[in-house]
Amino acid sequence: MTTRTGKQIVFTTDLNWIGGDMGIVSSQSIKQSIHVTTAPEFGGEEGEWSPEYLFLSSLTSCFMSTYMVFVKKLKFEISHFECTATGQAEVVDGKYKFTYVHLYPKILIACESEMEQAQLALEKTQKYCLISNSMNAVIIYHPEVMIARPAPESTETSGGTLHKSLPGMSKQADKKSKLIL
Repeated sequence: MTTRTGKQIVFTTDLNWIGGDMGIVSSQSIKQSIHVTTAPEFGGEEGEWSPEYLFLSSLTSCFMSTYMVFVKKLKFEISHFECTATGQAEVVDGKYKFTYVHLYPKILIACESEMEQAQLALEKTQKYCLISNSMNAVIIYHPEVMIARPAPESTETSGGTLHKSLPGMSKQADKKSKLIL
């Protein structure tokens, strides 16, 4: 990748096999390592990270990181961010590949006046997310932005949300999505 200054950015990871289907992924730039194995769907052990889950996790974590860049640039605040990715892998031309990924980012903001900025940040994140731009699977976005209501001053502590539908956002395909106010 070439930055605005023309410099390339290089990322390096290492994998060391420790036996069976298990390996350890590490990087000199990162303190912690990750144990990885073959996915149970392909005969590996359950309960460990596999390349398929790391692939989806790279998308959700990059989406979050990119979104937070735009939160700072657009000068608004969020109180919560979560993102789920569900990937569909299938055989295409005799090889397994991810064909579709559904991405479900959920963002909580404090007030309706930040809704336009939150929506703009979502649009920019879809456009500039490094990992999603590097995938050839169709990514279908299902974003939700919610406005937090303060808890009532009574003994109840339940909060709530207001809902409003907006046009969907998509990369490479049409899909349904909603923005919740």
